[in-house]
Formats: sequence, C-alpha cells, structure tokens
Amino acid sequence: MSLSTARSARVFSAGGHCFTWVEVVEWARARGHWPALQQRVGALLVRERELVEAGALPDAAQAQAAADSFRHRHNLLTADQLEKWLQRHDVTVDEWKGEMLRSLLEPSGDAAGVSPDVVERACWVHGICSGQLAAYAHTMAEEIAVHLRDQPLTLSPDELAALPEERERFCSDQLRREALTAEITDNQVGWTRLDLRRLIHSDEMVLREAALCVRLDGRALADVANTAKAELREISLLLDDAEPSLRTRLLAASPGELIGPVATDSGHQLILVVRRVAPSLDDTMVRRRAEETVIRRALAAEVNRHVNWHERL
Repeated sequence: MSLSTARSARVFSAGGHCFTWVEVVEWARARGHWPALQQRVGALLVRERELVEAGALPDAAQAQAAADSFRHRHNLLTADQLEKWLQRHDVTVDEWKGEMLRSLLEPSGDAAGVSPDVVERACWVHGICSGQLAAYAHTMAEEIAVHLRDQPLTLSPDELAALPEERERFCSDQLRREALTAEITDNQVGWTRLDLRRLIHSDEMVLREAALCVRLDGRALADVANTAKAELREISLLLDDAEPSLRTRLLAASPGELIGPVATDSGHQLILVVRRVAPSLDDTMVRRRAEETVIRRALAAEVNRHVNWHERL
C-alpha cells in the first residue's frame, strides 16, 4: 500500500463527515503536535547517525527485545501477521526495524541537517508504530464528539479552532465534587497510596543477605544499602499502579513490613512499606487519578455516542 493510500484510509466518521489519516495529521499540525513530533523525530535521526558513526548503537539483543515488545502489544505473533500490519500502514520491514532501534534512543538537541522529506516520512513511521497517530485520532474524535452534543458539525475554520476550548470546558464541567467522591469510594482498595523504600540490586543473594540484616539485626535499610552497594529509592504509588508481581503482596502489607526479595521488571528488590494512606480527595495523587478517570469516562461516552470507528486503534 502506498503512503497516499494509507493516509487516505478512513479512520472515523462523525456528524456526517468522514476523517482519514490526512485529516488527523492536519489536525495535529494545526494543534502544534505535528511540528513537535517532527522536531523529536528529526533529533532521533540525528542521534542515530551520531551513534552509527561512533559504533555505539544499542546491540542486537536490545533491538530484538524492543521488536518483540511491539509485536506482543499489537498481537502480531507470526511473521505473516506482522507483514500484513506493516503493509496496511505503508511501513516497510526495514523502516520498522529502524523505528524499533530509535525507540531505544534519546533525541539529540538538534534536528538540523536532516531532509524535511526524510523527517516527514520518519514521522509517519514513528506515528504509526508508537501509537502517536492513534492518540491524535482519539483526541480529535473527542473534540468533535463534544461539539456534536449541542450543534452540528460544519468544519468551518472558526468552528475547528474552537474545538479544543469546547473539549476543555466539557472536561472541567465533569469535575464535580460528588462525582470525584463517588469515584474514590468505588476504588478504595486500588487507590490506596503506598509510600515505599526500595532496595534494588541485580544479585538476588545480595538482597537476601540485606533482608537478614534488617530483619534479624535491626539495621536500617539505608545503612544496609550502603554496605550492599545497592540502589535505594523512595517512591509513592497507588496500589493499582504497582507491578503485577508486587500487587498481591503489597495489598496485605502493613507499615514497617519488609517484602522480598522479589523479582520485578527493574531488577531484584527489597521493599519496605513506610506508610499506607486511605484514598481521599485531600490526597493530590488520588484526586488526580479520580479527575482523570471521570474525564476519561465522560469523553468515552460522548465518543461512543457520536463517532463510528473504521480503523481499529
């Protein structure tokens, strides 16, 4: 499939109008998102070139891990499924591999020296593979759906320019105290805030020894961290946001309890539960989560009411 064909594919329809990837990109351009994406992607291309010249690109194992993670997220388990997905979105295998590699990089500070055509093409590949284009489409659909609550869609320049403010006003209107309180009541367990102190080391046996020092000798975790040359981090999180391997153990843990060592995505950890805080509107972290949840649900309801999707995003 050519780029022109891929971009002309229907994404969603609403208010008697059909919107393709062309309109989604133009929407992102008008909102300032596309120029920002061009800057980032251009800087990533520059960084890739610098690392190629220095012979310092991520190794094949890291690139393969990024590719495997992508395929898992998109349920592209066979080579045939991946090939069809890429063809449908006008992305070549080599472009996809390049995107997987760049997903491991941090952009350089300068995007100069990269051809605008190269950047534009790389933005399409990045937008499709990263899900950024899908995110643009969802926000665009939300703006249009909110507008359609009260009036038809004409697509006049003034109307389109006013859509972001309409969406923002709609979101603000949802944040009534009673709605937030009800959301917190429904999430009393999952939104419990946990203040944790985490000891991290690549060697599980080092953490086992550290755990004995804390449990049997009564040493402070910070003191043990220095002895074990382990990383000590303090973090606050909601129970729902804990890694799945930790969530069940944290659910029943009391303040002062030491958990682990446990294997997590970020290495072996020894975790001290410093504090448990029941969710309330006075907790900034909980209030933010309640606001996000209420707004997300309200927007989804309007999109479901007014938008028909043609792309599976």
